[in-house]
Amino acid sequence: MTMDCDAPIGDETLLDYWSGDLAAGEADRIEQHLFACGDCATRLENIAAIGAGIARLAREGRVSGIISRTLLNRMQRDGLHVRFYSLRPGETVPCAAFPGDDLVVASLRADFEGVQTVALKVTGPGDVSFGEVEEASFAREDGEVLWATPGSLVRNMPSTRLRLTLTATGASRRVLGEYLLDHTAADAGL
Repeated sequence: MTMDCDAPIGDETLLDYWSGDLAAGEADRIEQHLFACGDCATRLENIAAIGAGIARLAREGRVSGIISRTLLNRMQRDGLHVRFYSLRPGETVPCAAFPGDDLVVASLRADFEGVQTVALKVTGPGDVSFGEVEEASFAREDGEVLWATPGSLVRNMPSTRLRLTLTATGASRRVLGEYLLDHTAADAGL
């Protein structure tokens, strides 16, 4: 085994390999590299350890923010219960979290051409801030940004309407979309 890799596998590819999201041929190629490369194999072990920790943190209600589709898929395969909402710019979607929902995820679709990083601002009535993420990277080819919030937090919210504003950051700063989540509180008779 080599200790220093001359051609290290990228972190995103290692994450995709770990989560099982690579095509068979690509996975075989990565696997062959990992058998011969101690450096990349160690990095993969670290990713696996982090992934297990993230699933545990999500169950504890401690994961929020922008996440990748690969990470979401892996957490679901590990048994995390996810309530999922998909929105396009200008849409309003009714939402709620139910007992057993570990995580609530909103898929925010938009035109991401030329966009490298995004900012997300979540506000309630009267422009009260419910959270903000600045300069977040995302998988542009997925055509979505995934925003995750602990299910326990959503269950404890009163009925309200949340506005999610997704903005391209950097030189191409522009609003990519505004989305509304019409939240119904758990005690509102659902």
